[in-house]
Amino acid sequence: MPVPLRRRLLPPALVLVLAAFACGEKSAPPPLDPYAYTSPPAGGAPSALTPTVWNDPVGGQGHLQQDLEPYWAMPEAKGSPEGNFPTWRTMTGALATNRTARKPRMLGRQTFGYAIEYLLTGDPEKLALARAGNRWILDHAWDGTVGGWFADLDADGNPTGSGAKLTQDGAYTVMGPAAYFFVTRDAEAEAKVEQTHQLFFDPSTYFDGAGQRIRDGMNAALTQEAFLNGNGNDIVSQLDPITAFMLLVQPIRTQQADRDRMLADLRTLAVALRDRHFSDGLFWGNVNSLGFYRSFHSDYGHMLKAHWALTQIDKRLADRPFRDFLVTWTDGTLTRALDAASGRWKNRPTSPTSDDFGSDWWAFAEADQLAATLALHDPKWIPMVADTSTHWRNEYVDTKNAIREVIPSITGAGAPVFNWPSTDTAKCNEWKSSFHSHEHALVMFLLGHYLAGTPAPLYFAFPAGEIEARARASTPYTFQGKVEGWEDLGEIPGPGGLHKVRVTFSELR
Repeated sequence: MPVPLRRRLLPPALVLVLAAFACGEKSAPPPLDPYAYTSPPAGGAPSALTPTVWNDPVGGQGHLQQDLEPYWAMPEAKGSPEGNFPTWRTMTGALATNRTARKPRMLGRQTFGYAIEYLLTGDPEKLALARAGNRWILDHAWDGTVGGWFADLDADGNPTGSGAKLTQDGAYTVMGPAAYFFVTRDAEAEAKVEQTHQLFFDPSTYFDGAGQRIRDGMNAALTQEAFLNGNGNDIVSQLDPITAFMLLVQPIRTQQADRDRMLADLRTLAVALRDRHFSDGLFWGNVNSLGFYRSFHSDYGHMLKAHWALTQIDKRLADRPFRDFLVTWTDGTLTRALDAASGRWKNRPTSPTSDDFGSDWWAFAEADQLAATLALHDPKWIPMVADTSTHWRNEYVDTKNAIREVIPSITGAGAPVFNWPSTDTAKCNEWKSSFHSHEHALVMFLLGHYLAGTPAPLYFAFPAGEIEARARASTPYTFQGKVEGWEDLGEIPGPGGLHKVRVTFSELR
């Protein structure tokens, strides 16, 4: 039976294509993806960026094993009960006897550190510590009466005082549950991430609908806006929710609707950063201090962290809304931030043509991580990050104390800014924990595998019946890549019946 004529009609687009070919015309090629995988240069990784320099769970000689893990493996670090991590510890790792209170934001950062240790090594003890930290945060740090994260806890986990619930603090508190969710897909941790996300974008509390930005914070009762550093409109109120938890969990949220909504909110925050905090070629710490050099948070750490956040967000948005901005400004800002003569990162711009030298540990790490990210597509950054990251290992690591970790600051010449006594809490305090040093080690490890052309192994913990589905959906931290394969390494001792799963990633971008 002949096919009716109407069933033979071709789609209009195909008709046009066939007509073009019949006339000898060539259709325009599709636009190239600027974030497509780029093969590494021939020759492998520079020796300073070999993966085992940063993480060597078999040989035990990596930066993570030698310089970072010992400080956080001490009994004093684990808390009593385990998970009630102390905020203040000394250069030797001892408990600070005069500071016993807990900052929830630091509980979150230390929980993140243990989750990253498990992600890099597969050590079940590190997973148990991340689980304990997550549990303590969920049980003690959330205000079950009015909502939001408490500003302060006592040594037993009870809320104290009536401190403001700042956005920055809340973002870093939920960083712990977010990291635990990242490695396990734990439903309770995800629920608290979702609750925090909803709160931050609630126009009756944290979200300024008119300004399309997250407020600096709210008072303890969530009835009045609170201001960071007295002014409000600080860059960290947009930036830290992005980098503390939203970038990490967005692509692995359980429900597609949650993934889509969080991605849309990442776009909103990125627009706020670009449109409110950027002026005269630089990001500024406060919308009220645009162009004011030496103003609060107007340093290379926050500037480069903002470029990194926009880069990682832009990769996930099909229309690449920030690509032109990043092409115009990121490379030049990172180049200016580098002291090419010494191979170290600078501190901050002090005028259109001058800079302060020396750098805090977190800002140096952020600069390295942005350079490593750019190196995935632009090989000129490879020798530079090999140089700067060597300064990191040689100059930030505390070799004065056997337990190590990294010191908070170095001068422009690479010397410690202060001769901290053994009783000082410079390595572990209300703002410094394991977050930045561990994230830095992870990013350098991933870069090393990219340069070596070898798949990067990361460890997760999934239920036996969901291993394949969860492994396929896994991501190499906040980067993108191809899941090369996975392996079930057996059940992990402890609750939940989770299995250790090694997932390997290639084509990092």
